[in-house]
Amino acid sequence: MNNPSESFNVDDLIEPGYHGSLFTYSKKIWERREYLSQVPRHELRSQQMGTLLGNVWHLLNPILSITVYALIFGVILQVDRGVSNFVSFVAIGVFVFSFTQKAVTTGSQSIIKNRGLIRSISFPRALLPITSVTTELLAFIPGLMVMFATCLVTGANPKWSWLLIPVLILVQFILTIGATLIAARATSLYGDVKNILPFLFRLLFYGSGVLFSVDAYVTNDLLQKLFIANPMFDILEIYRWAILGGQVSYSEVLALAIWTILLFSIGVSWFRRGEAAYGI
Repeated sequence: MNNPSESFNVDDLIEPGYHGSLFTYSKKIWERREYLSQVPRHELRSQQMGTLLGNVWHLLNPILSITVYALIFGVILQVDRGVSNFVSFVAIGVFVFSFTQKAVTTGSQSIIKNRGLIRSISFPRALLPITSVTTELLAFIPGLMVMFATCLVTGANPKWSWLLIPVLILVQFILTIGATLIAARATSLYGDVKNILPFLFRLLFYGSGVLFSVDAYVTNDLLQKLFIANPMFDILEIYRWAILGGQVSYSEVLALAIWTILLFSIGVSWFRRGEAAYGI
């Protein structure tokens, strides 16, 4: 018979609520990176199981979204004032905003939906919301392809600033992880949060200039400053500048940088402090 001490390593266990140093916690997440790479792919495949077109829907959904929004807001409501390439303007707004919206909304429930797993296996609980964000990042890639194709078809010319898009995606990914960690812990503490988030994102949707030019419609200085204080507005403006050209202010870049650092730092710290309570 094997000696139990030879097959059991106390270091392999993570007590509920244990998180040690941030370095140790991050290392344990990195050791489980295969989970982060495999589970999101499985999630994407399972989302379209039983449908006739399967994964083609990952391309069709963004195309149909662009068509509907451009038709309603550009042709019927005619809110394209101040925008020369309204279809591309809307495409960038819808896809970039939807990535963060879907990631935070689904990730907010990652703890309460996986309590059985949490009670059974010891692992850094942050893996669950981070996996939700990674899943939506993979789903964002087809939308990104459609977004660039739309811009080219509607007259946008490739420019050097397109090279900054991977950096913007990374910044948005980090910002979204921070927001998702906050939402996940908040939802585990207060179940009502999952009902509040859709309304919050609906407010952010119209308060971020997704479908209209803020410069063309908002002239009040105080309101413009409130828009700049919104991280989703800032990242949309920078994406549009990088892809379509135009201008972006230093205040928008600075605001986005501050929000990214704050949300990620607060999200990681606050989520880890609640590690002991997850699964209860």
